[in-house]
Amino acid sequence: MFKKNVLLVMALSDENEGNRLGEFAEVLYTGVGKINATLKLTEALLQRDREDLLVVNVGSAGSHRFSAGTVVCAHRFFERDMDASALGCLPGQTPFEEHVYLDVGLSMENLPLATCFTGDSFVSQLTTEPLYELIDMEAYALAKTCHYFNVPFVCIKYVTDGADGQAATDWRQSLVLATDQLVGTLRQSRIWLDHHKSG
Repeated sequence: MFKKNVLLVMALSDENEGNRLGEFAEVLYTGVGKINATLKLTEALLQRDREDLLVVNVGSAGSHRFSAGTVVCAHRFFERDMDASALGCLPGQTPFEEHVYLDVGLSMENLPLATCFTGDSFVSQLTTEPLYELIDMEAYALAKTCHYFNVPFVCIKYVTDGADGQAATDWRQSLVLATDQLVGTLRQSRIWLDHHKSG
């Protein structure tokens, strides 16, 4: 199921303190937001042999479900900016496309699974409807880009904050811890990564 070459994709170098994630694979920084993520990943994919490539999105996320400090695997993605309800679409559904949720993420052993809600805003208020399991600003775009190019996609997020009134402060203070936990998660999966690199 998995491919041998790995490209780690993340928004900011701040989420990779000391470039420690670079020990596992090449790291691509996209910048913040769906447009930057789409542009940078598309450019990278067009320059590579995609037949044996695996894209792994790592980084930080807020959550209304998981406690700060939890590492979660997002396997389903929702575009929280999209609202074409006036055209009869469901929230999150792009007009003239069938899906509301994009179910394209591969799961990782021993990590809880969640839906990631992606949008170009930093969420700092609690909501109950919908319940935001994971909140970020790039994953949906990355997942859809990989789906378009038929490249397998894995998304691993470290929960830095509760997407509430303290979210911005908590996020900044948690970035070093985020790197620590993501390095630990990938190191535990070293055989998995080595498999991609070697075969």
